[in-house]
Amino acid sequence: MSRRPLLVVLTAVTAMFASTAVAAAAPPGVDPATVDLTLDAGQSTTVTKNVTTSAVPPNPDLVLLADTTGSMGGPIGNVRSNASAITGDVLAAQPTAQFGVAEYKDFTDSVPFKVNQGITGDTTAVQAGIDQWAAAGGGDTPEANLNALYQLATGAVAFRPDGTRIIAWFGDAPSHDPSGGHTLAQTIAALQAAKIRVVAVNVGGLDATGQASAITSATGGVLLNNVPAGQVSQAILDGIKSIEVTVTPKVTSCDPQLTVTNDPGSIKVTSGEVATFTETITAAAGAAPGTYQCVVDYQIDGVSRGYIETTTVRVLGLSINDVTVNEGSGGAQVPATFTVSLLGGPSPNPVTVQYATANGTATAPADYAAASGTVTFAPGQTAKPVTVLVDPDTVDEQDETFTVNLSAPSGAGLLDATGVGTIVDDDRDGVFSCTGTAANVLGVTAAQANPANLPCADDSRTVAAATLNAGLIKVETKVLAASTDLTPDDQSAAPAAGDRALASAKIDKTVISTLGLTVELGVIQSQATATCQSSPGGLAPVLAGSSNVASLKINGESITVGSAPMTIPLVIGSLKLNGQTVANGVVTQQAVALDTALAKIVLAESQADVHGTSAHPAGNPCRR
Repeated sequence: MSRRPLLVVLTAVTAMFASTAVAAAAPPGVDPATVDLTLDAGQSTTVTKNVTTSAVPPNPDLVLLADTTGSMGGPIGNVRSNASAITGDVLAAQPTAQFGVAEYKDFTDSVPFKVNQGITGDTTAVQAGIDQWAAAGGGDTPEANLNALYQLATGAVAFRPDGTRIIAWFGDAPSHDPSGGHTLAQTIAALQAAKIRVVAVNVGGLDATGQASAITSATGGVLLNNVPAGQVSQAILDGIKSIEVTVTPKVTSCDPQLTVTNDPGSIKVTSGEVATFTETITAAAGAAPGTYQCVVDYQIDGVSRGYIETTTVRVLGLSINDVTVNEGSGGAQVPATFTVSLLGGPSPNPVTVQYATANGTATAPADYAAASGTVTFAPGQTAKPVTVLVDPDTVDEQDETFTVNLSAPSGAGLLDATGVGTIVDDDRDGVFSCTGTAANVLGVTAAQANPANLPCADDSRTVAAATLNAGLIKVETKVLAASTDLTPDDQSAAPAAGDRALASAKIDKTVISTLGLTVELGVIQSQATATCQSSPGGLAPVLAGSSNVASLKINGESITVGSAPMTIPLVIGSLKLNGQTVANGVVTQQAVALDTALAKIVLAESQADVHGTSAHPAGNPCRR
């Protein structure tokens, strides 16, 4: 359009856009960019996310489109002189920005549309393209605006796939419609399809027919009206920085144990402003202890611009293990040490939980010392001990249990709140007993070792001579000895092959006399044992006994005996030699037994046996 320069300078009015966004005060990006927190399974929390957009839309491809008809000398000169300021300002905000240069006139001119410089990052080439502009031609008021915009939208320049596409268009007259065969509606559709924003700088009558308003509104651009020729370059920058962008959170990856949502789903703000979202983070109800992550990309106009936020959630759970300890048989208390574990940790914050013991079949204070308190996990810790002291004893009994119970957790949930303490009875499942008796006449004994019999114990008795009477029967003995031995002496030791109870008895010389009968005995001796030996079912007691009669005379007549069992009938009863009985876990070995109607006389008797307990009635001191 040819016209004389305006004598009145019009005040530039920048279009204002309503927004609830907060004024930008931080570099572009997400704040906070990382979230690190602890949740219980099934728990949710919210975090405020502020997304600061860049003052210039990200990664812009900016095409400067000029009306270069005859009336545009002033605006062209302003842009030409300030081209480096335009590119420098944009590059300062977006270092990856690139630029293109194009112009249009009218179809009455030889070249109604021209690309002076394709999209490039070379600002020298951009300046050279702008320098090609020359105000000339036109002829009537409408120009070829729509054709130029349509050509740029349909391939006249090569926009980058991930660039924010902007055309900064300035002129002083509307367009023919159609222009080059392209209507306003077709031009708008082409611009929208190419995702191009249009910033229109009106230095005269550019919006006289409402075309500029329609185009900028439909493309999400900006219209600046009444811009003086000397302020066009600044208006271009103001327009670029007034483009609205839409911020949309998109979850790009997320562990299945987490969900992350943002409210609202998207926010439209002016470039450089802050979009504020409320992010809700939820740990799944069945989430096992562990560390989980979600990544959210706050995209600008549907394109990732590196505004990435990572949420890390630790689902923490407290558990306590079960512990088994041997009871012990005496001395110091035995520690039962439980471990309270912080699963899914460590936590950056302190975690606490209460604990207390409770009776089971084991009771305090008889079997263990009651305990209670607080376990505290400092940041970084994942395991803490809880010790309960067990009281030892020597009573054979069943294994017993008590519990340590967790409660009132802070900073983590409870997964396994009960630890079972098992006190293993390590006493033998029975006891050895033993007795050695040199002489027993009607219950009157001489030289008897370990007369209590139960339990077996080391003992030794010796008598030089003893005369015992049973009515008309007289028993004269010389050098009587009996002994008992328990191996090992400390029966709290673990059972082993060879453990035993041993009893023995011996008389060097014996004479039994009554009316018409004299029995003379040389050395007589006996031995009885209960010994732990290996068996298919483990260690078990084996009972054994032996005895020997060195010499025997009855009324002066010698009889050979040795160690073989023998019974000799007498007028007053029977004389039993080397007799053995094994019954109910008892072995009894008798070197000599005289049974009469008036009395029973037993000489050199040894007995070894095993006894049960209330916990183990069958009795097996060879195991525990």
